[in-house]
Amino acid sequence: MIMKDFKIIDNKEARQFEAHIAGQMAKVIYERNGSRIFLTGAEVPPVLEKQGILPMMLGKVMEEISAQNIRMVPSSKKVAEFVRSNPQWKTLLAHGLHI
Repeated sequence: MIMKDFKIIDNKEARQFEAHIAGQMAKVIYERNGSRIFLTGAEVPPVLEKQGILPMMLGKVMEEISAQNIRMVPSSKKVAEFVRSNPQWKTLLAHGLHI
Protein backbone atom coordinates (compact mmCIF):
# COMPACT_ATOMS: atom_id res chain seq x y z
CA MET A 1 0.00 0.00 0.00
CA ILE A 2 1.29 3.45 -0.93
CA MET A 3 1.44 6.23 1.64
CA LYS A 4 -0.75 9.22 0.85
CA ASP A 5 1.52 11.73 2.54
CA PHE A 6 4.31 11.70 -0.03
CA LYS A 7 5.97 14.97 -1.00
CA ILE A 8 6.42 16.53 -4.40
CA ILE A 9 9.59 18.28 -5.49
CA ASP A 10 9.62 21.17 -7.96
CA ASN A 11 12.61 20.21 -10.12
CA LYS A 12 12.97 23.55 -11.90
CA GLU A 13 15.97 22.42 -13.95
CA ALA A 14 14.04 19.48 -15.42
CA ARG A 15 10.81 21.56 -15.50
CA GLN A 16 8.75 18.97 -13.67
CA PHE A 17 7.14 18.23 -10.35
CA GLU A 18 8.36 14.88 -9.06
CA ALA A 19 7.20 12.38 -6.47
CA HIS A 20 9.52 9.55 -5.49
CA ILE A 21 7.41 6.70 -4.12
CA ALA A 22 8.42 3.10 -3.44
CA GLY A 23 11.50 3.40 -5.66
CA GLN A 24 9.47 4.83 -8.56
CA MET A 25 9.19 8.37 -9.88
CA ALA A 26 5.96 10.01 -10.99
CA LYS A 27 6.14 13.41 -12.67
CA VAL A 28 4.06 16.28 -13.94
CA ILE A 29 5.90 18.13 -16.71
CA TYR A 30 5.54 21.88 -17.15
CA GLU A 31 6.67 24.98 -18.99
CA ARG A 32 6.78 28.22 -17.06
CA ASN A 33 6.08 31.56 -18.76
CA GLY A 34 6.05 34.51 -16.38
CA SER A 35 3.09 34.18 -14.04
CA ARG A 36 1.70 31.18 -15.93
CA ILE A 37 2.57 27.52 -15.75
CA PHE A 38 1.58 25.19 -18.59
CA LEU A 39 1.09 21.63 -17.32
CA THR A 40 2.05 19.71 -20.46
CA GLY A 41 2.09 16.11 -19.31
CA ALA A 42 1.93 13.58 -16.50
CA GLU A 43 3.88 10.34 -16.35
CA VAL A 44 3.16 7.79 -13.65
CA PRO A 45 4.59 4.26 -13.60
CA PRO A 46 1.79 1.67 -14.01
CA VAL A 47 2.37 0.23 -10.53
CA LEU A 48 1.72 3.67 -9.01
CA GLU A 49 -1.12 4.56 -11.37
CA LYS A 50 -3.01 1.43 -10.28
CA GLN A 51 -2.81 2.73 -6.72
CA GLY A 52 -4.33 6.11 -7.60
CA ILE A 53 -1.20 8.22 -7.26
CA LEU A 54 -1.93 10.57 -10.19
CA PRO A 55 -4.95 12.36 -8.67
CA MET A 56 -3.19 12.64 -5.31
CA MET A 57 -0.08 14.01 -6.99
CA LEU A 58 -2.06 16.48 -9.11
CA GLY A 59 -3.77 17.73 -5.95
CA LYS A 60 -0.35 18.41 -4.42
CA VAL A 61 0.79 20.12 -7.64
CA MET A 62 -2.29 22.37 -7.48
CA GLU A 63 -1.45 23.25 -3.87
CA GLU A 64 2.09 24.20 -4.95
CA ILE A 65 0.79 26.32 -7.84
CA SER A 66 -1.57 28.08 -5.45
CA ALA A 67 1.27 28.70 -2.98
CA GLN A 68 3.37 30.21 -5.80
CA ASN A 69 0.44 32.53 -6.64
CA ILE A 70 0.59 31.74 -10.37
CA ARG A 71 -2.01 30.71 -12.94
CA MET A 72 -2.04 27.41 -14.75
CA VAL A 73 -2.93 26.17 -18.18
CA PRO A 74 -3.73 22.44 -18.27
CA SER A 75 -2.18 21.52 -21.63
CA SER A 76 -2.43 17.79 -20.93
CA LYS A 77 -5.59 15.70 -21.22
CA LYS A 78 -4.92 14.02 -17.85
CA VAL A 79 -4.49 17.36 -16.10
CA ALA A 80 -7.56 18.90 -17.77
CA GLU A 81 -9.67 15.88 -16.73
CA PHE A 82 -8.41 16.23 -13.16
CA VAL A 83 -9.38 19.92 -13.03
CA ARG A 84 -12.82 19.17 -14.50
CA SER A 85 -13.34 16.50 -11.83
CA ASN A 86 -12.06 18.78 -9.05
CA PRO A 87 -13.66 22.18 -9.68
CA GLN A 88 -12.07 23.73 -6.59
CA TRP A 89 -8.87 24.05 -8.68
CA LYS A 90 -10.54 26.00 -11.49
CA THR A 91 -9.69 29.18 -9.57
CA LEU A 92 -6.05 28.56 -10.60
CA LEU A 93 -6.84 28.61 -14.32
CA ALA A 94 -5.25 31.38 -16.35
CA HIS A 95 -7.60 34.33 -16.78
CA GLY A 96 -10.07 33.79 -19.63
CA LEU A 97 -9.50 30.03 -19.71
CA HIS A 98 -12.49 27.72 -19.21
CA ILE A 99 -12.48 23.94 -19.23
